[in-house]
This record gives sequence, structure tokens and C-alpha cells, in this order.
Amino acid sequence: EGLYQPRAGYPNPDIELPIYTHLPLSGEQGTDPMSRNHINVLTPHALVALPGGAGTAAEAVLALRYGKPLILHGPPEGFRRFPAEAERTTSLERVAEFMLAATR
Repeated sequence: EGLYQPRAGYPNPDIELPIYTHLPLSGEQGTDPMSRNHINVLTPHALVALPGGAGTAAEAVLALRYGKPLILHGPPEGFRRFPAEAERTTSLERVAEFMLAATR
């Protein structure tokens, strides 16, 4: 009792380093101050977003809001809900170039 329990399905099995938090909001509420997305966006030096749902789109909005380097990688149709000003690419070479420049 009193121990934190992540929601069912969290963390995603592909996550290498889960960040556990008490913050309850995500998804459609991903830009709300009580969303864990702020931690996800403010922790790294730069972000690569893959096609995703409302939570991932909210992280892209926050990255731009906080001035974090952001690149979207994947097919253009996967980013319809994402901010227009975010750079998009289907090239892994461009992602690598972007990340090297962003983390120097």
C-alpha cells in the first residue's frame, strides 16, 4: 500500500530507461502542467519524435515551447497532428546529423 503503480501497459516494452513520476496526466492532456510530458521533454538535450498519438504530439508542442531541439522522423502522414514548424524527415542520416549538431 502507498507504493506507486504504473498504469497498465506502462512502460512500453521498447523503453530503455523508464521515468516514473507521480504526475497523472498525459495523452490529450499532455501539455497540462500536471502532465509527465514536461519531464520527458525537459530531460533530454534533444528529441526525436516518431509517429504517435496525442501524447507524442503534446511532447512535440512542449519541445517547441521550451526551445528544445526537435526533429520528427517517419512518414509525413504520421505527423498530421504535430506542429507545422517542426522539422520532418524520413532519413535516418538526417536524424543522426540533427542529433550531433543539437548535442554539441
